[in-house]
Amino acid sequence: MKVAIVLTTRWWRASIDQDGYCAALARMGHQPVLYCLGNDAGEADFPVIEATSDEMREATFWKNQDLDIAIVFNWLKGADLLSALRMAGVRTITRADSDGLASVRVFPLATLSSCLSSARNIPSFLREGIHWMRRYLRLGKEEDAEILATVEQSDAVAIESRAAADNLIAILQHYERADLSQRVKIVPHSVKDDFLSFPIASAQRPPTIFCGGRWDDVQKDAPLLLQTIERLLAAREDISFVLAGPGMEAFEKLSSHPRVRMAGVIDRAELRGILANSRFLLASSRWETQPIGSLEALCLGATVVAPALPGFLELADQGASGTLSCRRASSSLADAALAELRLWDQNRRDPQAIAEKWRARVNNQIVVEGLLNSVS
Repeated sequence: MKVAIVLTTRWWRASIDQDGYCAALARMGHQPVLYCLGNDAGEADFPVIEATSDEMREATFWKNQDLDIAIVFNWLKGADLLSALRMAGVRTITRADSDGLASVRVFPLATLSSCLSSARNIPSFLREGIHWMRRYLRLGKEEDAEILATVEQSDAVAIESRAAADNLIAILQHYERADLSQRVKIVPHSVKDDFLSFPIASAQRPPTIFCGGRWDDVQKDAPLLLQTIERLLAAREDISFVLAGPGMEAFEKLSSHPRVRMAGVIDRAELRGILANSRFLLASSRWETQPIGSLEALCLGATVVAPALPGFLELADQGASGTLSCRRASSSLADAALAELRLWDQNRRDPQAIAEKWRARVNNQIVVEGLLNSVS
């Protein structure tokens, strides 16, 4: 079959592994091709076709491509493009990349919390609150109509976790479209191949905690992480931290601490080595879909400590792969981290078993098979 990866943005190599998708498709005997609004990634081992948004909304454009299936990354927005594909006789799989909390009307508290999280002071707090109120009173109905139309125009909607699927189904049920629920399929994100072949360190890992993210992004909540790290450093004298990613200035208070390494932006090779020798990844996110950085940690035998967001519920795997905090507070997140450290102290974490379990779940081959099976 000729299978398209369709991006509604420009293409650059980020955490979602389109190269890996296409390599897996080729190994399965299919013909992969990627469509995007522009190519910032450069050369690829598969055809990359640049098209405009207008072209992607035309059935004639897609008829000329002679496709069988299209995997469309659209964050539950893009009914016109999906409709054009279906009119051209192409089976469509929407890649949601969502926690399912996509409706301001169905999930008012969750969306209000996300909206207010970017407020830096009282005026911006008021502006964000007014913006949320406008969405709830006026724009929310239009936003939800787009979600419903996107699901309706998809042969399948691949969402990344059970919790996210339940949230999306709740939106469909709210609008009395439970008939569309059968199109919602759970297919996790994939992890790049070089994280799946890296050797796993023994269970006797030092009490090192890794924290990676875009710390200049409000989503990752650097202030909460800073407070949590300070609590943990005070609680145990044997633990150390590695902090990585842009926005290191958020942790300036820790820059001279002997048990904190400010790694900054690192490449994948260094990241693999750090994760393979860390006990767990500590996250403080305000919201997440399914964090690929945490999946990478699991595939290298580390566990996950994080707030109990939909994206992390699946990764903690009912306590088998991590510990979640009860509340979004530094005291609760630190308690969860200390509990996870004790499990490692007691040799109740097996890095090899954790890595094998997650590598079997999120390698590109199994993920792509899951996507194609969703429309079989």
